[in-house]
Amino acid sequence: MRRVGESGMHKISLSAGVIPVILACCSIQSLAQAPFKPAEVTSASDIPYPIQSIADGLVILDVSLDAKGVIAGSTVVRDIPSLTSPAISSIQSWKFSPASSQGKPEQAVIRIAVVFRPRSYLAAGPAFNSVLSEGNSNRADQNFIPPGIISVSYPQYPINAAVPGTVVIQVTVGKSSAVQHLKVVRNLPPFTQVALSAVNKWRFQAATLDGKPATASLAIAFIFPPLPPG
Repeated sequence: MRRVGESGMHKISLSAGVIPVILACCSIQSLAQAPFKPAEVTSASDIPYPIQSIADGLVILDVSLDAKGVIAGSTVVRDIPSLTSPAISSIQSWKFSPASSQGKPEQAVIRIAVVFRPRSYLAAGPAFNSVLSEGNSNRADQNFIPPGIISVSYPQYPINAAVPGTVVIQVTVGKSSAVQHLKVVRNLPPFTQVALSAVNKWRFQAATLDGKPATASLAIAFIFPPLPPG
């Protein structure tokens, strides 16, 4: 019977030791391929413009989601008294996909900007002060801060519009604060095109995760009201 020498035993032992290392490397690589994935809007309903309100402008909400993407609460970041409540109420029917980290769903926050456009064809829109990415004690996840909004642009009112309504666009903001992707969540021609044109003029500040810039999404809802008669 042939005996295995010491060199042969050494090779067998070395091979046995290499296998766990390879498996560990594969595991690390798998984790590296599943980084933080931000929450997103998957469907959105109309947000009515309150008939009795003469206000316009931008309401900003930070919506807390649980690990199933269900709304757990909302924090008002920018308030317009007669418009904030309708925005919060309408968003309750929206659907979201949860955030995930290393492939595991987790609670998170998504920022939603609700733009109540002025009731005029030629209105330029009210003034806006930047809303930066800053911590908030009411957020579900203190390690994640949604993208900031540096400047905005209000869409023109298309002269061929027949029925008013809401356009919802999801914006992916990269680590450099540049827009990486636009996705139309709620389409309403001919308002969608003017809404997209307006978003292209917005400027953002990157979200942060554990204090470092991170790619994240926010949603922008453009509310086009009925024009006054005349």
